[in-house]
Amino acid sequence: MSSVLITGAGGLIGRRVAQTMRRAGYDVRALIRKAGQNNTAGTIVHDLRLPLANVPPADWVFHLAGAYAGAGEDELQRADLAMAKNLIRWGISARVKNWIFASAAEVYGDVEGFATENSPTAPVIPYGRIKLQIEKLFIQELAKVPNCRLVILRIGEVYGSGSKLLSELTARLRRGFCPWPGSGEVPLSFVHVEDVAAAFLCAAQNAAPGATIYNVADDKAATWRDFTMCVASNCGTRGPQFLPMGLVKLYASASTLGCRLVGQEPVLTPHALRLITTPKLLSNAQAKHDLGFQPQYATYSEGLEEALGLSHHTQDGAAQASASR
Repeated sequence: MSSVLITGAGGLIGRRVAQTMRRAGYDVRALIRKAGQNNTAGTIVHDLRLPLANVPPADWVFHLAGAYAGAGEDELQRADLAMAKNLIRWGISARVKNWIFASAAEVYGDVEGFATENSPTAPVIPYGRIKLQIEKLFIQELAKVPNCRLVILRIGEVYGSGSKLLSELTARLRRGFCPWPGSGEVPLSFVHVEDVAAAFLCAAQNAAPGATIYNVADDKAATWRDFTMCVASNCGTRGPQFLPMGLVKLYASASTLGCRLVGQEPVLTPHALRLITTPKLLSNAQAKHDLGFQPQYATYSEGLEEALGLSHHTQDGAAQASASR
């Protein structure tokens, strides 16, 4: 049985990846930062900002741990970069040969049209810059390891049941006031969290030796307006209120300053604002061709039905499988 160590296993994506790998027959070691009440067998509690010790080696390491995507440069350097360095240092000493790093679409920056894996990388926000920096760190350090395999997955906008994106969006829509910055016409690629987990499994099963990069996204381009209006329609509410960008930027700056003065976490930072106003269209053709990746939820509208509990897709599939046995 192959083993896999998953960092960030307590997060939205990490939990789904751990479940998917267990179902596929892998021995999963889930590394989380804080102990919880429902820790499963194989759970390792450790703050990755500190060096790793007394952790048994694994056949694979999936690195998903990281700070909030809307965080500033300093926090991301202190958290994400430190985590990656500690993990790589441990992995090399433990002779780990197979790695997957969860990167992000933001490494491309303000790309026009669909980004392929060969598109230039010019990130415009701290989150994209730190992800690209860690990509380069992995490539550089693991190049020294003989017969090593490194897969970098550049992931689109993730949603799914239990995601902060959907929980906050649906709560605001149901309250009747859901402000949104700008026109909402920013183009991007969404991906259901279950499909992200499937991409990790495909990479572990089918990736070639050496360092490879793949985009992970569904099959249909969209905009934030498309997505939020679809959520509103499924929830039976009116859509968001799209606000002028000048007004939103002023609020973000003032709110960030005011919250920091009183020691509170700002609701909307300029970094977070730039995060949701940066285009990120991804082509998933290479992942389909090389890894056999096929999103179960090919469009955000299909995925939202499942994520919001409105679809019988899973139950129907289970019933059909049972009837065919």
